[in-house]
Amino acid sequence: MKNNIEKISLLIKNKKFSEAVDTLNNLDENEKNNSNYYFLKGISYLYLNNISAAIENFTQCLELNSNNPTFYFYRGYTFSRLNDFEKTKEDYQKAISLKPNAPEFYNNLAGVYYTTGENEKAIEYYVKSLELKKDLKPSLTGLLNVLSQTRNTNVRNSEIVLAHNNINNIKLEYSPEKNIEDFEIKELFKKINLILENNVNDLEFDKVQTYREQQLPPHCNRHKKIFSTLNFIPKHCFGCYKIQIEVDNVLELMKLYIVFDKIELEKDNSRKCMIELRPGVSGNYKGLIFCNSIQETELILNQVKKILYKNFNKELSCKIKRGCSEYYPKFPNYNKLDKDAMIYDEKNKEQETNFDEKNPDLIFEKNSNPTIEGLSLFDALVFRNWLSFARMIGDDSYKKISNQIFYSRFVENQLKIKLRNN
Repeated sequence: MKNNIEKISLLIKNKKFSEAVDTLNNLDENEKNNSNYYFLKGISYLYLNNISAAIENFTQCLELNSNNPTFYFYRGYTFSRLNDFEKTKEDYQKAISLKPNAPEFYNNLAGVYYTTGENEKAIEYYVKSLELKKDLKPSLTGLLNVLSQTRNTNVRNSEIVLAHNNINNIKLEYSPEKNIEDFEIKELFKKINLILENNVNDLEFDKVQTYREQQLPPHCNRHKKIFSTLNFIPKHCFGCYKIQIEVDNVLELMKLYIVFDKIELEKDNSRKCMIELRPGVSGNYKGLIFCNSIQETELILNQVKKILYKNFNKELSCKIKRGCSEYYPKFPNYNKLDKDAMIYDEKNKEQETNFDEKNPDLIFEKNSNPTIEGLSLFDALVFRNWLSFARMIGDDSYKKISNQIFYSRFVENQLKIKLRNN
């Protein structure tokens, strides 16, 4: 059995999941009456996206060995693929009871609570995960995300939470009628950076976008996976429009961040500020406002242009775009806004339905909370990455924000990839 297990494990490691299942099925009956047999079969079915078969096999291996935390962990994860979060929580809690010092277990349990909108519980478990392994990136990202959507928290035993609360208490001064001065950005960042230095100066954060969302994006992961695996643009994306605002430097990007935090739009449209690190996509500094129709986009554009002129004392580059830039190279007509604009091919509807049946986790309506108003620790760490990017591309406006030098390994690596592919 040992040699067979090693052979099957190697097949799984090399992503030959169907071959692994065939090999497992061909073992003699004596070798099948083993918890490892059912576990490997469960793993194989999980990655083959046969969720019911995966759960069945994980359950079988637990009947043979109920003291293995890994078995509970993987069955819990598989339940989450079906959006059965109560069973997911039960299995994760059981795994934790058997192995209380596994940071990954707390991270995954926190993620479930985050998905169901139970922010306080999510914060508690993310903090516990980071206590066990302070550089676990999924836990740090998860915690910063949930904090950016939590106005108050009772969790107090974390320097990260303390830093977030202190940063959120910084007041953003803003008027839609007046120019945002350079010195205001410098003073703002000075306050932010002092809190970071006193609490969490060694945190590395691999995010470069700030968000203002009243609701989560409409299943963008689902849409992009359909595009990458089925090679067509999903129906939803044909009604997705955005206003793209480009600014000249990082100083202006931070000003745009303030505008996006304070601006009042009738439908409180989602918006984000970002540095551009995607290969093949032009520009360096952008803000995006997301809309649901071309008519809505045009109305908001007129409103925003007037405000931006007063806040920046000049006209900024503002244009209407459709959907995701990743679609444009393959489908150039998708981004057209005239009579030649690409329309959805209804023949793809059946493929979308089949895809959703196999991937229920990608269409689950999460119960996440909106982004809080004002600064968050998430935003503050993104600002540092923006300054790192500015220095790397020769944008000296970062010196008007801070005399310090900031460095991001993530930004450097992504920038190298972008430059290599452009």
